[in-house]
Amino acid sequence: MSISAETYARLLSLADQAPLDCLPLTERTLARAKTLGYCQIGQIRNTPPSRLLADLGEERADELQRALYDFGMRQQVAKAS
Repeated sequence: MSISAETYARLLSLADQAPLDCLPLTERTLARAKTLGYCQIGQIRNTPPSRLLADLGEERADELQRALYDFGMRQQVAKAS
């Protein structure tokens, strides 16, 4: 089964709006992320890994990135201009 790029983009947009609570995270990581204003999956996907590392520390940033992969998503990679 395949879907169009338009449908995929729409599904990805909906997933980005989902709360972080949808991800399999420890209570400590979830609380820390929310304290820093990360409330939706899209915020994590659109934040550069270096920024997550600076904000959350290595252990929590790794946990968030693993949870994204487990959820079937990847962080967006910034394109060079």
